[in-house]
Amino acid sequence: MKLLPLLILLSSFFCESNFAQNKKLDGFYKQLATTTDTRQRINISNNISAELKLINADSALSLSQKTLTLAEQENYPYGIGTAYLAIGLANSAKGRFELLNEYAQKAIAIADKIKSDSLMGYSLQAMGAYHFDKGNYDISIEKEIAAIHTFEKISDAAGILKAKTVMSQVYQLKNDLPRAQQILQENLLLFPKIDDAKIKINTLHTLANVYGMQGKYKEALALDSQGIKLCDIENTAFYKSSFYDNMANCYMYSNRFTEAEKYFRLCLQLDSSFDNKKQQADTYLNLGTLMLMQKKYPEARSYLTTAVSLSNTTGYKQGAYGAYLTLSDVYKAQNETEKAFDAISKATALKDSLINEKTENKIVELETLYQTEKKEQQLQLQKAEITKKNYLLWGLALSIGLLVLAGFAFYRKRVIQQELRLQSEVIKQQDIATRAIINAEENERKRIAADLHDGVGQMMSAAKMNLSAFEHEMTFKDETQKLNFEKLLGLVDESCKEIRNVSHQMMPNALLKSSLASAVKEFLDKIDNRIIKINLHAEGLQERLDSNTETVLYRVIQECVNNVIKHSGANKLDISLIKDVDGISATVEDNGRGFDTADKKKFEGIGLKNISSRVTFLKGTVDFDSAPGRGTLVAIHVPFDR
Repeated sequence: MKLLPLLILLSSFFCESNFAQNKKLDGFYKQLATTTDTRQRINISNNISAELKLINADSALSLSQKTLTLAEQENYPYGIGTAYLAIGLANSAKGRFELLNEYAQKAIAIADKIKSDSLMGYSLQAMGAYHFDKGNYDISIEKEIAAIHTFEKISDAAGILKAKTVMSQVYQLKNDLPRAQQILQENLLLFPKIDDAKIKINTLHTLANVYGMQGKYKEALALDSQGIKLCDIENTAFYKSSFYDNMANCYMYSNRFTEAEKYFRLCLQLDSSFDNKKQQADTYLNLGTLMLMQKKYPEARSYLTTAVSLSNTTGYKQGAYGAYLTLSDVYKAQNETEKAFDAISKATALKDSLINEKTENKIVELETLYQTEKKEQQLQLQKAEITKKNYLLWGLALSIGLLVLAGFAFYRKRVIQQELRLQSEVIKQQDIATRAIINAEENERKRIAADLHDGVGQMMSAAKMNLSAFEHEMTFKDETQKLNFEKLLGLVDESCKEIRNVSHQMMPNALLKSSLASAVKEFLDKIDNRIIKINLHAEGLQERLDSNTETVLYRVIQECVNNVIKHSGANKLDISLIKDVDGISATVEDNGRGFDTADKKKFEGIGLKNISSRVTFLKGTVDFDSAPGRGTLVAIHVPFDR
């Protein structure tokens, strides 16, 4: 009984040490470290597994299996049910959809027994996702609608959003793009009510797909870029493949074949790392289509045959259908009529099993029922509101005219106030999210710097002292042996200095103890003058600024200098930091090769995006003045009245 909790804790520690960049996981690990109640620890471990499945599915599976054993020993039905669901979802991330179905059914049985709406809702939602992947679209819609009804009872916005996203994906595959887009736009309105980034990522990805299918490539690529940023922030590599896939399709149908192939191959790398054969089948199908468009028929055949094999292995009918359909076009292009007919026959048979009159009718029936229930709920609310208003009107019959006018004015005022509140809340949440991201990054820098300085640095210093002590105790055979020992001692000494330099760069002492100008000067002093000559002018910065402002400006200047050294080829750099009554102005000017500021691709790199996003966080502005051959000027202004 005591051994298993220890195993879970050790497993969690392993996960934490490898995936600590995920803020949600960090929170769960802290809860686990401070909780002694066994049932609470089971719930936390299941939450960790659910979060971990998109980072490392094998670790998530191992943890959820250990948690299941502990829950069974504790005789804790809810913990057993959520562990079943976690095991199923971890297997799903690896493309093992039948196991998802098996464990979701076990979870549903327990949810029904203990009357847990939360467990029932998420189990039904997982079943809907399973049937979607298997091509059983009518059953998928049925399960997701049942999940939505369950989530509505407990006001679970995140669950509703997950279920509706799967519904939108069914309509997307049926090519009912307006309905899919309508559902997804309804989901966007729920974003302020949830904090689960994975659900937001999935909604953005599906909407990007819908835009891509409508030929709105610019809008689709913008959503893909936003989604990839969110994946990087949340450390969820699993979902990045979906965004890469959509980007590749946008490029493919824009005849930008080289870029399309690059992103399809990135998809394969990620999907192979998760052993997700369904996603690999999709990517091979896309690569086959890309080769067909370029008339590279042998390559197209190879990719499409692989797509058929992977689809059949996983029971992915939609993938096999698409691969056979495209293969028939390849055979027709090469005048292989018999093979083309055989391929189109197989595609037709698969299509009939995916979408036929019976499933179409059932989907329409389920959708009609769902919409009817929604309208009935609205009618009930409207009836109650009307009755209430009638009572008021009967009681105030003599002043009905004035009440109508006053009521209309009040209603309009409330609508405007509500819109203003909603707008204010959205802006507030965006600001909080940005601040949290930057704070988390700085905290992580502090933690790593402290670990380097206090942990590795102290051990290296101890090693140096011990080696120095040995030097006096050892008798060297010859001068060569002594020189080798001194070289070893010198290497250890250099390592100590390097560790100290790295930790100071990540969190400079001058920024903690003194001012922004001192921290920047300390950073610049460490750059070799033989590489680039740097002039720093600081004015009006004797007093300390707000810690957030100092930290963000320091990181921006650090990023600018690093960009100059890495990319500009400059030998001279002038930096100015001036504080006046309006705010803080900073300029970074080099005499390097410069670049074309009209080229939007130059601003897609991480460096320039980081600079812009950090300055925007401070409500400031940043301008880039450059041209090929005449250097670059970065001008930053951060106002005080923000």
